[in-house]
Amino acid sequence: MRLQPRWWIGVAAFLAYAAWLMAVWTFLGIDYAALGTQENLLRAIILPLGVAAIALTVFNWWSGWWKQTTHEPRLRAPLFLAILALPIVGFVSLNLYATGWATLGVEHTLILAVAMLLVGFCEEMVTRGVLLVSLRGSLKSEAWAWFWSSTLFGLLHATNAFFGLGSAALVQVVLAFCAGTGLYLVRRLTGYIWVAMVAHALWDFSSLARGQAPASESMAALYFLAGIYAASLVLVFLVLRQGSSRKP
Repeated sequence: MRLQPRWWIGVAAFLAYAAWLMAVWTFLGIDYAALGTQENLLRAIILPLGVAAIALTVFNWWSGWWKQTTHEPRLRAPLFLAILALPIVGFVSLNLYATGWATLGVEHTLILAVAMLLVGFCEEMVTRGVLLVSLRGSLKSEAWAWFWSSTLFGLLHATNAFFGLGSAALVQVVLAFCAGTGLYLVRRLTGYIWVAMVAHALWDFSSLARGQAPASESMAALYFLAGIYAASLVLVFLVLRQGSSRKP
């Protein structure tokens, strides 16, 4: 490594990313409720996150952190992975099934897919990549690395309060902490951040697609969503206990 990991480096990268998005959204006058439109996906997601993705890639290359941010020893807990994967697959599948694809259209679908791939790449690389590596370089306990990386991931969503979400953003912060815990587990259990990026992108893609063109009013997906949160909060303690003797 050219740059020794320290907690403040990851926090600085996190704050820079959040400040960059807030500045762009403020300049453009983005309304969170209308984020899924084609125009907003292009100007508020694809363009600024494209810049952020390049910056994160350059930083990882320069610092020599690429291997550490993208890969770690896989925990041998296939049952844990199956328990977590089941509600994630169920949630995404039901959302995709309940989307009116003809209404959404091919162009909108492709733009949404690119946008959510960038969201998955950038948010995972910032929080469960650069930030997690930085925290591991300063903290002796993996439990604290999980807690603070998931907490900051949750707080990243607090910025939505300034773009029309209001006090509801507080609920989103808590739910994002649970979701971040699940994505942390995906990284730990598979050994690759790329799997967490894909899961993150599919999660957001299916949710926004259904929100933009709902084909049914079924609430079944919410049960799987609750299952993701519950499984994440239970499994994280089991994973941390199993992996305590061999810190990544």
